[in-house]
Amino acid sequence: MRSVVIAWLRLLLVGILAGSLLGQVLVVLIAQANGKEAPEVEHLVVPYSIAGIAAILCFQIAVACIWALLTMVESGRIYTARALRWVEAIIWCGGTAAGIVVATAGHLLLFERLGGPGVPLGMMVAMVTGSAFVLLMVVMRGLLATAIADRAELAEVI
Repeated sequence: MRSVVIAWLRLLLVGILAGSLLGQVLVVLIAQANGKEAPEVEHLVVPYSIAGIAAILCFQIAVACIWALLTMVESGRIYTARALRWVEAIIWCGGTAAGIVVATAGHLLLFERLGGPGVPLGMMVAMVTGSAFVLLMVVMRGLLATAIADRAELAEVI
C-alpha cells in the first residue's frame, strides 16, 4: 500500500479518535442533563455514563488495532500470526461494544420500563450492525489466515 494512502488513513484515524474522545465527554454531559431534567432516571446517570464510555472505549481500542495493522502493512509484515491477533482484538471490541449497547437498552426496557420506540429500534440496530461487523471481521480474519498459509507454502516452494 502506498505511503500516501497510509498517511491519510492515519490522519483520519487521529480525527476519529479525537471525535470519540469528545463523544465520551458528551455522553457524561448528556446523561447529567437528562438526570437533572427527569429525576426518575437520575439513578441511571452514572451506570449509563460508564456503559457509554466503555462502548466508545471499545471503538477506540479497535482504532488502535487498525493503526497497528496499518504499521504492519507499511513494513510488509502483515502476513503473520501477530496480525491475526490484532484482527481478533477488533472482533472482540466490536462484539463487546454491541453487547454493551444491547444490554443497556435491554435494561432500560425490561427493568426500568422506560424508553419510547427508539430504544427497541436502537437495540435491534445494535444487534444487527454489531453482528454484521463481527461476522465481517471473522471473514476477514479467515482471508488473512488463508493468505498467511498460502504465503508460507509459497515460501517453501521457492
